[in-house]
Amino acid sequence: MRTISDYEPEFTPVTLDRVRHDGWTPERQRLFLIALAALGTVDSAAQAVGMSRISAYNLKKRADAGSFAEEWDRALGFGRDMMFDYALERAIYGVTSIKMRLGGAFEFQTGPDDKHLMKVMRVPPPRRDTKARPRAS
Repeated sequence: MRTISDYEPEFTPVTLDRVRHDGWTPERQRLFLIALAALGTVDSAAQAVGMSRISAYNLKKRADAGSFAEEWDRALGFGRDMMFDYALERAIYGVTSIKMRLGGAFEFQTGPDDKHLMKVMRVPPPRRDTKARPRAS
């Protein structure tokens, strides 16, 4: 199963007219893409790097943001692949549930998660053209 440590963005940062310490610096753009791959939503990723969702979309729309926009799509695809793999693993290998009974007794159950399995089967598998590129060593 792939993890977020398998993802490293490869893009040309968007160059901005004004450089602000609290703006979209090249490092903040890189961290946003990593957060996007890990969290799966633009809003969560933007919050994670201290920016707004609207400013992220504005950055993506810029004329010179082609490389950033392509990597944005790849990051989302990577995150969806990772979530699908996790859901499938959970559906097949199951989960452990703990139930507390009257009198303080515990009941442990381990087994496949049928609800997860049905969800995974209803959703088409992710496109596999979004695989992570190998990290440079």
